[in-house]
Amino acid sequence: MFSGAVKERKPARARNTSERYRWPFWAKVILAVVASGVIGTSATFLWRSVEKGPGPSARVPTASTVRGGKAGTSSPASEPSSLSTVLGSNGGPLLPRALPTSAKPLRVPILMYHYVDATPPPAGPYAAGLTVPTAQFAAQMDYLAADGYHPVTLEQIYAAMAGLSHLPPKPVALTFDDGGLDDYTVAYPILRSHHFVATFFVITGFVGRPICMTWSDLQRMQQAGMAVESHTVNHLDLRSLAPARMQDELVQSWNTIERELGKAPMALAYPSGAYNPAVIAAVRAAGYRLAVTTHPGKTLHPSHAYEWPRLRIGPRLDLAGFAKELE
Repeated sequence: MFSGAVKERKPARARNTSERYRWPFWAKVILAVVASGVIGTSATFLWRSVEKGPGPSARVPTASTVRGGKAGTSSPASEPSSLSTVLGSNGGPLLPRALPTSAKPLRVPILMYHYVDATPPPAGPYAAGLTVPTAQFAAQMDYLAADGYHPVTLEQIYAAMAGLSHLPPKPVALTFDDGGLDDYTVAYPILRSHHFVATFFVITGFVGRPICMTWSDLQRMQQAGMAVESHTVNHLDLRSLAPARMQDELVQSWNTIERELGKAPMALAYPSGAYNPAVIAAVRAAGYRLAVTTHPGKTLHPSHAYEWPRLRIGPRLDLAGFAKELE
């Protein structure tokens, strides 16, 4: 029936091992197919394991995933390296601790927000001046999308500056300080509707308070591609603290974020924008790769990675002024 079947016995001669266990041709075909499937699956698993790196690493959105607000719309010639191969299991051990001397400055506006809501939260006397009305914020995000801007995280900027990936055209970074609940209930849905990513600097000692986000909120946001970074434990002026207390504010915040979200931070926002050389040294020693200030500017220098400027976005900035800030 099968072309590979044995047609006669030869009792006069002892058969060798291969003859004794000769397989019909149809059985060999089936065995080959099964084996190739197993090998292929194993190879795929091994490749993905190598690509992902050791441990449960959160995949950070690459520039291609936010290009135009949709995945897969970039051209092959400008496709950046995947940051899943750049970031390690604890949030960045594969990123260099310091930028190389060959790193070049990048012009990327980093926008600084605090609260986004119809009314200011009960967060103190300065909340009104730090709250961007919901409709105004939505119009700003519409403008970014319509004018071809591509929001990126600070991790992406750092990796591009280190020569490990590339940024999309017209990059802009959206950052939010303090971790107010409106970040999750108001700003986050608007960002998601545009497929934008953003960076949220949280005061870890305040997480879970009535007007602040919870760790569950932050976990959902991180899973959607948002970056969660440190704003210290208690939002104290680091310049006024003794060295040991300053270290606690920096290291405990780092450890808490890593424990709660499974990914350590790589950036810090100075509370109230206050810092000095001693603070910078402590931030570097604590393991942070960069820090952002409240000084205005759009050019990010690799030699001043702990003093990157930001553009403050307040409630009195109309859309024309917003557009001008980005120029």
